[in-house]
Amino acid sequence: MRSSREARASDKAYRVITFDAEGGEGDGKQCTRIVADARDAGVRDLVVLAHTGHNDEDTAAETDERFRALFADVTDDEALGFVSVHWPGMRFPPEPRLSDATEAALNRMFPGAEQLVADLRALLEERPVRFGAVDDVGMMLRRLVEAPLLSDVNSYALDTGDRLLPQSDPAMLFDSAMHVCEGFAHALEQAGEEAERTARRPERIEQPSTGAEAPKVSRSGTLTESESAGPRPPDSPTEWLERSEPLGPRTRPFGSSEVGEAPDRLWDGAHQLLCQAVSYAIRRRAGLIGERGLAPALGRIAEGLPDTRIHLVGHGSGARLVAYAARGLAGGAHRVGSLTLLQAAFSHFAFAGHQPQQLRGGGVLAEVVESVGGPVVCGYSHYDLELGLLFPLASRLLGESPPEGGVGRVWGALGYDGAQGVEGCPTLTLAEALAEDALPRSGCVNVDTSDVVRGGAPPLGAHDDVFHHELARLVLAAGRITGEGRTPSKRL
Repeated sequence: MRSSREARASDKAYRVITFDAEGGEGDGKQCTRIVADARDAGVRDLVVLAHTGHNDEDTAAETDERFRALFADVTDDEALGFVSVHWPGMRFPPEPRLSDATEAALNRMFPGAEQLVADLRALLEERPVRFGAVDDVGMMLRRLVEAPLLSDVNSYALDTGDRLLPQSDPAMLFDSAMHVCEGFAHALEQAGEEAERTARRPERIEQPSTGAEAPKVSRSGTLTESESAGPRPPDSPTEWLERSEPLGPRTRPFGSSEVGEAPDRLWDGAHQLLCQAVSYAIRRRAGLIGERGLAPALGRIAEGLPDTRIHLVGHGSGARLVAYAARGLAGGAHRVGSLTLLQAAFSHFAFAGHQPQQLRGGGVLAEVVESVGGPVVCGYSHYDLELGLLFPLASRLLGESPPEGGVGRVWGALGYDGAQGVEGCPTLTLAEALAEDALPRSGCVNVDTSDVVRGGAPPLGAHDDVFHHELARLVLAAGRITGEGRTPSKRL
């Protein structure tokens, strides 16, 4: 078996395919080069990886290498190739301040908005004790992430469809900035408290029974909201998310001109508002690039490599990118061999044919499961505070209010509690999923990866804790990549 060092030293260890914010594919010759190298290397299985670590070229290369090193440590299959998707995304460090490197990453993310980014950073660093400054943050963020009304990217803002009134604006950008920042400040406190407590493993999710003997709502069991509602998500990281009223702990006092007794607390919330607003723009962009950029590119690669299976792997917003790429291939001549999603930053109802009774429509990725040749593996961890706590707050749309089920049920993330509302979707522990031939050969399957994806400080928690050999083995198991009966050759 090859070591990580040998993998780093090998020529043509992997290829990069680059897209711009509109899904444009580099110089237009990248697919041709990938096909030529794959033929030369005898590649039979091609893993296409998407993540969000693209703050700069060094960060992207380091993240690529960490993923590839995992595979080099668990398989000696020389017919396994890798392609990394580079796109204008980024990730935030956990510190509640903007560094020079993060400002540069924001400028790469939003070209032409350098002065706006600089003004935001100055305001967040100064932290003035007046309400008007907090309002300015909200106004600047709306300007930073807004897209023209008829822009194509707006059609990729939501993971659920069929709404009576099409609306894709997140409430955090239009509600009272003071109220929103208070909500995020309280969420950060909740994240810190959760991290300090001894982590408890929720009961395993079971499939709901139906009919007259269906169980009532239980704390960690099942909730039969409709025949196809699917398993109830595990408990929220905090009971605060289960409230049905607005989540801001207090509102701006009438006639007050200052932010109150704890300005740093409020400004920490304002910094988190920046992080979540930018993350929303990144997720929206990921959907467009996946369907309109990566999907056509994969079609061209598949045409040039008819005997090679393509496997899609994504982390965070990169998971949304590859999922939408699979949607772009649906109904076409080419099928993805497998789709593995790690800590996916999109709705847990995205694959649902029907949402629970109090919601409308289904998931925009509902047809994807049928178009993937192998399984759609949804890895999730209850230790991911970014997705379990902050994502639901950022996902509420303008005009929506939490129903009785709470914020986590309606706006929860797939990477925190798995795919919801998908009929016949089993849930496995990571150990069970890694047993020989345990994963289904098709359809959606949830895999609780909390045994390994559990490290990380608040507010992100374990969101980025995905560099584990067990997860590389999960990708190989999903694609049934064994290397048996193959002639050793160079890797792509």
